[in-house]
Amino acid sequence: IKDLPATTADTLQHGDPRVLGFLKEWIQEGDAINRADPSYAGISRAQEFVVGEQLSPDRTRLKYLPQVVQNETRKVLQAHVSTLTDLKPLAGWRAAPEWQAQADLLNKYLLYEWVSFMLDLDLGDCLKYGLVAGTGDLKIDWDPHLPGGGGHQFTPTDPRDTLPLRPSTYRSPQLWEGVCFREEHTVNTLKGMYPDRAYLFRSSSDAVLGSVFGRFRAILSQLVSPADPLEQMQAASTQRRKRSGGVVLYKSYFRDRTRNLTNGPIVLGTPGTNWAYVVPPQAPLYPRGRLVIATDDAVIWDGPSPYWHGMFPFCRLKLWSVPWQFLGVPLFNDLLPVQEALNDTLNDVRLGIRQWLDPDVIYNRNAVSEASMRLLDPRKPGKRIKINPGFGEAYKKDDGPNPQILAMAVDLWEKLTAKFTDLSGTANLSALLQLRQLPSADTIQKYYEALTPEIRQEARQVEAFLRDLSEMVKVNYFQFLSEGKRVQVLGQAGQMLADFDYDPNVLVPSMTPGEENYQPQLDATKTTREQRAQWFHKQFVFIVAPNSVLSINAQEQKMLRLQLARMGYYDFWSLHETLETPNVGAPPNVPLPPLEPPPPGTLEAMLGQVMNTPGALGMLAGGGMPMPQYTDPVTNRTFLMTPDSGQLLEIRQPVSITERLQAQALLGIGQVANPAGRKASGQSSPQMEEKSDGQGGSRSTITESDK
Repeated sequence: IKDLPATTADTLQHGDPRVLGFLKEWIQEGDAINRADPSYAGISRAQEFVVGEQLSPDRTRLKYLPQVVQNETRKVLQAHVSTLTDLKPLAGWRAAPEWQAQADLLNKYLLYEWVSFMLDLDLGDCLKYGLVAGTGDLKIDWDPHLPGGGGHQFTPTDPRDTLPLRPSTYRSPQLWEGVCFREEHTVNTLKGMYPDRAYLFRSSSDAVLGSVFGRFRAILSQLVSPADPLEQMQAASTQRRKRSGGVVLYKSYFRDRTRNLTNGPIVLGTPGTNWAYVVPPQAPLYPRGRLVIATDDAVIWDGPSPYWHGMFPFCRLKLWSVPWQFLGVPLFNDLLPVQEALNDTLNDVRLGIRQWLDPDVIYNRNAVSEASMRLLDPRKPGKRIKINPGFGEAYKKDDGPNPQILAMAVDLWEKLTAKFTDLSGTANLSALLQLRQLPSADTIQKYYEALTPEIRQEARQVEAFLRDLSEMVKVNYFQFLSEGKRVQVLGQAGQMLADFDYDPNVLVPSMTPGEENYQPQLDATKTTREQRAQWFHKQFVFIVAPNSVLSINAQEQKMLRLQLARMGYYDFWSLHETLETPNVGAPPNVPLPPLEPPPPGTLEAMLGQVMNTPGALGMLAGGGMPMPQYTDPVTNRTFLMTPDSGQLLEIRQPVSITERLQAQALLGIGQVANPAGRKASGQSSPQMEEKSDGQGGSRSTITESDK
């Protein structure tokens, strides 16, 4: 404590100066780490190529040269993003049977957010950064101000604005010591976000704003005046240059291993929020990490991270990474030289054709006048030229470039286009998209033939990226998703958890001793909501099947499970879940072997029920008595005893495929196949065909095979 600086009015207003100094050193160090990467220098150039700014300044300055741009890079970018964001993954959260209700809600709510907020477009923008810069960063925040009561806000960012603090050599950025996000906002936006610190915001200089790469490249200083009237008066009085009106904001998440060295508890976080907590003596002050929000002049916020997951709220996507580079390797590293060669060759061919059709002309000044020479166009048919007799020919045309050279240039251009397509994998991506639209009997085989190692690697990187993203999304649902929001989106299904939860406003269960499936880690009398959430969210695992991002796995699994259902090895409900049939419902409760031991005294109570019934033993031996039934008053579990074998069964919902097949047999439902005719093969998706009925008419059939 003796080393702390003195508390002054400036310290109270702008924050501890040591914190600002630490952030400035961090920003410089993070920028240096990014700039040292070989991919850093080519990011801006690749971005210019995507938008069509590909010609050299010398060519654009000389207006008589052709300025054609064959923008293949934009086509490649769109093809990769379209293929990898047309997601149909066989994925979702899985949990133990007692928590499957919450897992189903997580899956349904994620689908709602994915469609309603068009999160696939944000993922597409992140992929664009990954293709252009080698690395794409996606920030995952919970915005309580979104329509409908809040939701996730995905923000793709330029990797040059993600400043690392002591990054590790491992793949995951969650092993870094910290990460700082450099952002640009208007003054009025920040005043609305932090109204109690509104007096600290003033527009940054253009030099500082120029360090932010994830911004629109526009001359903002000519379009936006300073937002603060006081700044306008100061600008007029001091005659300083006007600023563009933006403010550079730094959001820094980092590991802080400071402990509470006092003798009493310390309260951290905003009081009244679900992320405020009390730190006992000797305990870490920031178990979830520390967050500092600052500008170049002042600290806006300094406290614990508001997220229960304790992770840095961003995911990093590298479609192609090598262990000796911090940033990934951009796809355009190999494509931009070929793109330049395409443009140069195409413009050279155009220039050669123009020189052939509009050749150089050598005039005889003695034969024609100066005015005739200036007005004469050698390309014009039917020319009339008046010459002075006796002075020779009026003019002579130059032959121009050799036609063989032009033919060689055209051949080179075609080969460069083919090589560009080969390097970018565009042809294989187009084949994948066509196979999705036109499935046939050999769809799966063609899928695998179209998959190049490059596309497989990109798909696997996206699947790994989704795993990191799902962990943050999952914990945010447990932390912020209220019952009202669940019911609003999912209807009564979102309210069903309140039947067995003493804390129904969130997805985290709250239990008391004696409940069914009681877990001491969820005991409301011994743990806080955050402690329960930290244990509970680990019970859910996000699973992505390999190659499912490219829709291969989903198509193959549908055909395979349809065949199993026809053979009687797959149940009705599981098949419809695979086919994504809506409103199928769940299998009913049927007598099945109990998953857990029955409560103590269950068997004795059932035997006592039999003994207390007059003549029950004789009826039981002769099969005339129904099975004894007993419902435990504490757990509400209902049990039956079979008269023939005395086996104890529980009336519950089937869980496994085997149990569902038993329920299907009890209900008398299942696959019904027509015994006449050839059996369906299930080799491809069903298609309607018109065939002859043998009597001059036609009949409609559904085929699943080309043969």
